[in-house]
Amino acid sequence: MTSIKKGFIAVTASEPQQQLAAQNLAKQYFLPYIDSSQQEKFSFVLVLSEKELMLKNIEQKDWGNLQIDFLKGSIGYRLRHVQGQKQLLAKAIGSKTPPKASILDLTAGLGKDGFIFAQLGFTATLLERSPIIAALLQDGLDRALSYKSYSACNIQLIHSEAKTYLSQMDTEKLPDIIYLDPMYPHSTKSALVKKEMRFLRQIVGDDTDSQTLLPLALTHARKRVIVKRARSAPFLSELKPQHSIFGKKLRFDIYLTPMTCHSVGI
Repeated sequence: MTSIKKGFIAVTASEPQQQLAAQNLAKQYFLPYIDSSQQEKFSFVLVLSEKELMLKNIEQKDWGNLQIDFLKGSIGYRLRHVQGQKQLLAKAIGSKTPPKASILDLTAGLGKDGFIFAQLGFTATLLERSPIIAALLQDGLDRALSYKSYSACNIQLIHSEAKTYLSQMDTEKLPDIIYLDPMYPHSTKSALVKKEMRFLRQIVGDDTDSQTLLPLALTHARKRVIVKRARSAPFLSELKPQHSIFGKKLRFDIYLTPMTCHSVGI
């Protein structure tokens, strides 16, 4: 008997009434749709239920499931108290940045920082190239934005490669700020124990093109580019920022664009 080669990712529904929605989701992100009985043939499965979309690791069930929920956990706390905290993100954006300024997040991931931008009152556009993470993130955004406290947030997700999106951008509609939070190469000195990070490593991997994204971002932002780094990490692309803002474990490197540098005499 010929063995069946195991697939990587598929979409299924947890209940019969969700089958049509799950099939449409699979078509949207160009993923195979399967019956729930076929899950063992894949490494990962996106499972759509009435309440949420979740990602299951079929090969390592002890990982649990991954959902994106902006209403609970640490991100829920940050969002509920965003105005009362001295957010490092707010400092990185700059106190002189006008309300409703546009921020383009090139590497949205799980969308936590992007949602913080929107909660702070800015217009946030999130890019995510992985169809799997994009599907999970859109599900989390839809549920959060239906909640009264966040219904006024101006945030949208676009499933796209950052380089492709920037190359096709209308030069008259450039964002005020571009945000870049690349996945750091895995270090053997620090184990990634968080479930979210384990999933991201398997699904997305390292952002190997992040070195070329920064120079490109600097030509597509009106005011500044913000790069999130581990506190002791080297500068991205070996480009020294105008200044950095430090937290306990991370820092934000601030790059003023040529237009901004000229206006302030740098």
